Amino acid sequence: MNDKYQPSWWEITHLQASYDLTIIGAGLTGLFTALFYKRLNPNHNVLVLERGYYPDGASTRNAGFACFGSAGELLDDLQHETMPEVYARLEARFRGLQRLRQEMGDENLVFEQPGGYELFTDRANFEKVSENLALFNRWLEKLSGSDNVYSPATFQGFDAIYCSLEGRIDSGQFMKALITKVMDAGILIKWNSKVIEAEQSQVVLESGVIISTHKTLLATNGFTTDLVPGSDIRPARGYVFVTKPINNLIWKGIFHYDCGYYYFRDMPGNRILIGGARNIDKHTEETTSRNINAKIKAHLIAFATDTLQLPDGWKIDVEWTGTMGFAKTKTPVCKNQGSGLYVAAGLSGMGVAIGTDLADRMARMLTEDSGS
Repeated sequence: MNDKYQPSWWEITHLQASYDLTIIGAGLTGLFTALFYKRLNPNHNVLVLERGYYPDGASTRNAGFACFGSAGELLDDLQHETMPEVYARLEARFRGLQRLRQEMGDENLVFEQPGGYELFTDRANFEKVSENLALFNRWLEKLSGSDNVYSPATFQGFDAIYCSLEGRIDSGQFMKALITKVMDAGILIKWNSKVIEAEQSQVVLESGVIISTHKTLLATNGFTTDLVPGSDIRPARGYVFVTKPINNLIWKGIFHYDCGYYYFRDMPGNRILIGGARNIDKHTEETTSRNINAKIKAHLIAFATDTLQLPDGWKIDVEWTGTMGFAKTKTPVCKNQGSGLYVAAGLSGMGVAIGTDLADRMARMLTEDSGS
């Protein structure tokens, strides 16, 4: 039986439209790109398509950290990349967080900046990272004007490095405000609109609807390979849980462990959010499946019980996974794919920090690219 979608006369004459720009993905990057592009091109029609009822990647499924990199992560990056490359990414993250706060306002982000701790259980590793703090502090002083952003510390008996500029946000409140801001700018967002084919001139939805467009942007992060087979962007699933209330919770603040692979923070109501450990089963986590990896869950439960020493009887209240996207390096992709498609993806778990910067660069590229 042929179940091909057939638009009606009324849809053709009144509802169908040709768009100057169609953006696939209503996460942080897609929505900010739409907003910035509309400011540069106020007379253009812009459409944003999202496969889910909510943004389906990580924008509303992250841990709500407003961070630019722990000292341990920066040192680890220097083992794989040059110093200018690592600094450039740090600068993009720091500037991106500033831009995010300027665009949204701290009240819409529920932004707090209590500082954060990177914890160490290996004394030699702690000392190795500490030896490089002078370099990292020079970088941050150049960017922020603040000295000694990173400093050796202790927390609950752990060796630690304190970062005075680390912050956190409420990801749900932030995205709710951003969606409103985008719609108020005259940009149309369509939810539950999964794209199965994307070209420069048209986009095909799973429902059979065909959308005519002048330019197409994939802001699909971990889902990019669904539309661009062979893409360098790899999906990366992240697991997060929030506990039930814990009496006398000692972990108040923002924390990282093991080069940022583990992360946790206190939540309203004496709860704690814990996530990460993707590195113990990295290959399995290169997936867009939403299933929870039992190995990682068990590992994080053991980490919470044995390392953080949460009190007996603590329980998980809410758990979920989110889909991130990683490029070959931690530097995101911002380019014309070559077939008329543009791609802005590969935020490598730092979308809150670099999403606005990536969106700004892509909006300008879309505007200025005379070959588009």
